[in-house]
Amino acid sequence: MQFFVPPDWFDLMADGTDRAATRARCEELVRLTYPNTPAERREEFTNGLLYCYDRFLADGALMYGVITAPLPSTGAQAVWQVYGGVVAVPQRPDEMDLGEMIAQVFDQQFAEKMAYVDNFPTDMGLGFGFISQPPVLAPRDGDGDPGSGMRTGLAGVLSCPPDGGKGLLVIGTCLDPDQVRELAGLVAVIAGHSVFVSRSSE
Repeated sequence: MQFFVPPDWFDLMADGTDRAATRARCEELVRLTYPNTPAERREEFTNGLLYCYDRFLADGALMYGVITAPLPSTGAQAVWQVYGGVVAVPQRPDEMDLGEMIAQVFDQQFAEKMAYVDNFPTDMGLGFGFISQPPVLAPRDGDGDPGSGMRTGLAGVLSCPPDGGKGLLVIGTCLDPDQVRELAGLVAVIAGHSVFVSRSSE
């Protein structure tokens, strides 16, 4: 897989299964992002990233990137996570409504339906994208019980060859649901320009 990502992309999967190297890179990211935060709190942030790394590694994710930077458009702080992996795709996906199929899968996971689904051309051939602002339960501080509801931003793109077989699914989440369109733009660029490569062309 040849991912198309920004040059300063921070990918937690870059060190593969070398967890010590991954932890060191996460510690550096947290230190640079939150230089004035107490060390104990920074360690909690690092442990959170490592927890996500372990989950995505176990699930077979090939990419797991983190963005914590001010948005050029508004100056608001972006806290985004983007991950991707290879998924099975039916043969001749151009003859199916994969957008509707994706919508049905995610509609089963959330209380509300997705806001928007679209298809577009990609470097692999076909692209199906969606954005949503699903409600999630945020735990109350201290007791870990479900607390008040909040919304998050969710965007995803499935890119695949016209003859199907396999595709790249890239998903992004953001803490601020109002940033979902900017997040969707990044997800679309990554999925739209990433391609499968054969071993002979690597």
